[in-house]
Amino acid sequence: MRRVPTAALIGALLALLTLARLPSAWASGNALNHVSGAWMALADDLAHGLLYRPVRDPALGFGGTRFFPLTFALEAVLFRAGLPLVVAGQLLALAAGLSAALGAAHFLRRAGHTLPAAAGLGALPLAGFAGQLGLASARGDLPAAALSIWGLSCLLPDPRRPGARTVGKGGIAAVLFVLAFLAKPTALAAAAAGTAFLWRSGERGPAVRLTMRVAVGCALALAAVDVLSAGRFHELLGGLGTGGAHLAGLVHAPLRLAEVMVREDPAGLVLLAAAGSALLGRHPSAAARSPALLLASLWLASSLATVLAVLASPGTGVNHLLELEAAAALLAGSALSPPRTRLAGPGGLSRLVSAAAALAAAVSLFTSAAAWRRDRAGSRIAEAREALDAAREGAPAPLLSEDPLVPLLGGERPFALDAWMLRIEADRDPTVAAALVERLRSGGFRAVVLLRAVDAPDAEEWFSHELGSAALAEIRQRWRPALAVGPYHVYRFAEAGPPSERLP
Repeated sequence: MRRVPTAALIGALLALLTLARLPSAWASGNALNHVSGAWMALADDLAHGLLYRPVRDPALGFGGTRFFPLTFALEAVLFRAGLPLVVAGQLLALAAGLSAALGAAHFLRRAGHTLPAAAGLGALPLAGFAGQLGLASARGDLPAAALSIWGLSCLLPDPRRPGARTVGKGGIAAVLFVLAFLAKPTALAAAAAGTAFLWRSGERGPAVRLTMRVAVGCALALAAVDVLSAGRFHELLGGLGTGGAHLAGLVHAPLRLAEVMVREDPAGLVLLAAAGSALLGRHPSAAARSPALLLASLWLASSLATVLAVLASPGTGVNHLLELEAAAALLAGSALSPPRTRLAGPGGLSRLVSAAAALAAAVSLFTSAAAWRRDRAGSRIAEAREALDAAREGAPAPLLSEDPLVPLLGGERPFALDAWMLRIEADRDPTVAAALVERLRSGGFRAVVLLRAVDAPDAEEWFSHELGSAALAEIRQRWRPALAVGPYHVYRFAEAGPPSERLP
């Protein structure tokens, strides 16, 4: 009987701990930051019949996003079915997390692992902080990663059926890759890895067919979304798709990646170290004997390229590391599968990869336990409700909140969909900034809810990315603090003036 790797045993413990802590994470909502609120606001708009609101709308307020629709469309369906928005997002995240773990286990079974080992190692894609965050934060990263893992797994041959062809499953893989793209465009890294894998494996025809299917599928999907949104989708991507990225940001992206991983995601960093050990110690003929090792290596390379491109955009963060860490987990897991001769010098290097993968799972155990303690000690949802209560009284005017979750908890349509995208659009179009400033100047909101105090030491830096410096100056001059609770700071208008019913 084959020995189950230590990493698999710790991975099984991680899976159990994660499932145990999720109820507290969901109840507290501590992982639901303003980005999660933007996803939910998009779902709320769609549930009301609007796919992608305009950047500036007289009735709704300000829009603007570069999020792709699959995840929030599914949330909207669950919302229309009667689930609260927060519950819908969390339920979808749980389904995506379970799917990612099952997909990873299927991939590792194709790599040659026994069922118990594959099941334990299947938790490793969620071992990093990015994966743990995705399980509780209701965003599009985890569904995209889950679909990517399953798409790649469909391309692997089954070691229990020697000689069986898998290229017939290329159509299924193409569908999964297109769906992953509709959840998050950077998921095309998996499709690129799949094509390169087929090509390197001598399956040139299937590689070309996979590329064509994915390209046609993505093009048709984009066209359909654009038609359903009355052309707003391509307008948003054209203006906001880069997220403010620039050449200098691309040059500094490797440093940003290292900084984010060291500061926020040490478990993910150890996972990458395990994958790096496997790559350095790979036997020259390993790719021929282990298709899974080759495929995971290609996905690691392609996802690293996309992560660096994403981190060139200011305001992006640790959640974008999920696909990279999932690829690293699959690579490390594939390297640990028998025969051990896939690693040159199997004794030392195999133990190194196994130890690094086990350490990553162990670090994640401590991270998960710490998050559980925080979730039991406080609740962001409770703080958001308290901020909402403080902002209820006043003239019948909209609520301007950096975090759309606050008005959503009160059953309101958020006036600002995404404060980050609003600032980017304001930089491009001065009339957008002028409209917001004029409304702040005239007291056109019953309250303003910010995620930083306007006199905080880092206020200038924060609001240079969120809402904008002009809005900060106006709030400092005419609005006064009413309440500070958790991350929320509620401000009320301090100068007389009738609330504006519509945007200028």
